[in-house]
Amino acid sequence: MKNRSILNRTLSYLAPFKWKLAIAGLYLTFSTIIGFLQPLVIQKITDEGMLGNNFSVLVGSVLILAILVILGQIVEMAQTRLFVTIHIKSYYTIFQQAFKKLLRLKKSYFEDKNNAEVLNSIQMDVSQVASVTDRYTVMSFFYIFRIISGLAGLLIISWKLTFIVLAMVPLKAFLVRGFSSRQEKMMNEVIESNRDFSRWFGDNLEGIEEVKLWNLFAKREEDFRLKQRVLLKLQKDNSMIDAWNSLWEALLEWSVTIMLYLIGGILICRSELTIGAVFAFVSYSWYVTGPVSALLNLKMLFARIMPSAKRLFKFLDMDLETDEGTAHITGCPPRLEFKNVTFAYQKNKPILQGVNFHVEPGEKVAIIGANGSGKSTILNLLLRFYIPDKGELTADGLSVSQFPLTEYRLLFSVVSQEPYLFLDNIAGNIDLTGQAPPEKVRDAMQASGVAGYIQRIPEGLNAQIGHNGARLSGGEKQKLAVARALLKDAPIVILDEAASGFDVESEAYLHDMIVNQMAGKSVIMITHRYENLNGMDRIYKLENGRMIQLDQKSKHDIESWVLKNKNYN
Repeated sequence: MKNRSILNRTLSYLAPFKWKLAIAGLYLTFSTIIGFLQPLVIQKITDEGMLGNNFSVLVGSVLILAILVILGQIVEMAQTRLFVTIHIKSYYTIFQQAFKKLLRLKKSYFEDKNNAEVLNSIQMDVSQVASVTDRYTVMSFFYIFRIISGLAGLLIISWKLTFIVLAMVPLKAFLVRGFSSRQEKMMNEVIESNRDFSRWFGDNLEGIEEVKLWNLFAKREEDFRLKQRVLLKLQKDNSMIDAWNSLWEALLEWSVTIMLYLIGGILICRSELTIGAVFAFVSYSWYVTGPVSALLNLKMLFARIMPSAKRLFKFLDMDLETDEGTAHITGCPPRLEFKNVTFAYQKNKPILQGVNFHVEPGEKVAIIGANGSGKSTILNLLLRFYIPDKGELTADGLSVSQFPLTEYRLLFSVVSQEPYLFLDNIAGNIDLTGQAPPEKVRDAMQASGVAGYIQRIPEGLNAQIGHNGARLSGGEKQKLAVARALLKDAPIVILDEAASGFDVESEAYLHDMIVNQMAGKSVIMITHRYENLNGMDRIYKLENGRMIQLDQKSKHDIESWVLKNKNYN
């Protein structure tokens, strides 16, 4: 994406606020008129009031100046309120856009990123891009009117001195051009360093148990020191670019002011200008040099914004999960089938090769296989988190891609070996929508076994469970996930080692419920326990990337295979 298109896209966030910006333009017009009048009043106070010993002119002019100052501050406050509103709304809009995108990205996006890295990147980029709507940026575009009024004032007083003021413009432009290119390069380095640190930081938080068990405190503190040293140096260098730009800007503006006082003094001595005229001219010069610097400094501002804008727009343009289906599912549950499916996470390293199997409506199917054989991949493909490289998945004979994604996923209730529990209470983790009738929640709790342990918790359903259920035991977490799946009451139930962490009695109860109480539902179970295979209509073994149906009559062979392959998930 070229810089010009990125700039246009960044500025497009101003479009929804065109009427507010029009009001801001009116405020600036009033402010410009007030600013234009103030030096003239000061000139009158100086020449006619003070030097002319005219008390009435002095008092009247001072009152007028006071009124102008008060009006100017009122307009200033109104402008500030308006721009704060614009900036907050634009920040929310961009952040919401990024969040909506994040929720709909392909699962593969999250595989090599942790939460801290994702959050830091999005917040930083959104903040930088949203700065295009802050007061400084927007007002800089309107400063052209103030420059015009300032130039008018300068020319009215002395066209000769005006050339001194204008002489600083090309010098300022030259400096900004050099500093802005350095700043854009520096911001790219800051962004990458921030992302690296966030990734490292999040990784340590997620692995805090290992840090404690291995006594890695000293090593991690040293890593922190080294990474922060790099990051802080980059931030310091970036800040110094702004500081050097501000230094040269101040030197240029003061050089102009000094020259104006010097040459203005000479003109006063020659009686070509009055003292008040020189004071007014200096005031008007600030109305030109300040806004000119602000306009030129926009290049510095966009040098900071562009790296984040490039990354943000690249993120916003990423492909979403494929969802172009328009067909509707008629079977409930439908017949599911894998037809010659091949899939690889890495090119030329297929984990599935020509997989064929099917699940009839209401059928209960078990899948067994060693670690890394591709059992979880089968489920990810079935849930459309990934798309097959070759072959096809069908539901009632139609490719699953022909169905709307949201409608298709409503077919499934899933209980995984490591279910994710949200930072909420028990009730919120069972009823994720918050719309289920209380009696159905109670039934799901009773059937899953949650009701058995919730009686021991004082807060009951309102008990907070911590990050990913940290305050619950493994079995309690698993039962909570089962309750969630039962409450959804989907026609297809997927159980990926769902009984892990269950005691013997609870596991037997869950298995009985699957076999005897889920009539009419299709069940797909991944398990390594032989006893869980009882009652299954069909058993598949996934081996060397291929699916093999086992003969259930050879129970001894199946049991022997399971016992020899305990080390798989």
